[in-house]
Amino acid sequence: MRAAPGVLLLALAFTAGAARCAGFGPPAGTLTVHPLPLAVPPGALSPLLSSTLYRSGDAAPAYYLGAGVGIPRLQIADSPGATAWKVVPDTDCAHLEPVPVAALRAPAVQPVMVRQNPLPMDCAAAFEGSCTSRDGQLRIATTFQGTHRKARVGGGFFGTEGRIDSTFYTGVRTLAIEHRPTGRMLRMQESLSDTNGYSAPQTAVRYLPELRRVLLLGAAQERGVPLAHCIALPAD
Repeated sequence: MRAAPGVLLLALAFTAGAARCAGFGPPAGTLTVHPLPLAVPPGALSPLLSSTLYRSGDAAPAYYLGAGVGIPRLQIADSPGATAWKVVPDTDCAHLEPVPVAALRAPAVQPVMVRQNPLPMDCAAAFEGSCTSRDGQLRIATTFQGTHRKARVGGGFFGTEGRIDSTFYTGVRTLAIEHRPTGRMLRMQESLSDTNGYSAPQTAVRYLPELRRVLLLGAAQERGVPLAHCIALPAD
């Protein structure tokens, strides 16, 4: 399942009866990961729940995130609590600085669409698979170790649209992000227990090549709470 650009999918469910998945745990490995500071005002939407990536500039671009931001040309209004954030690199990695939603409507600021995204559209979306960033710097892969079984379940959103085949998994699923020039890597693991639901973090992984940063916007969870992380990529 692939949402429109910017829609954050933390769990991919094939049926209404899809079991809950625990989500990926905190990242670990040889890439240095920092918490991404984030203070969401009361009543505002968090960029960890649904975010669109925006970009302005060429040689030294600025990146922004928007949550619940409408599309005026399609007559889609902002959602209540719509927010905008600028990605600001710092000595640790980066932080998100709140800006007015109107900043995303400046002529120079454009949403990062599929063809401009540094990562392929289906990157990290499949149960198992791999992809390489368009500049060749990152390789992202999902793998699984465990068992699976087939079962027929109710189809459709409410589980009432006939019976369909579904696969239930028990084991450990791993999301790995590798910086190819140095071979340094991080891994996150998701435990599955007889479930046909699993995380699909393709829009939770945001690669900002000119800033040499990778943002993990809710890709990892702790006790069901989405976490935000930042990776400052090493020099080649």
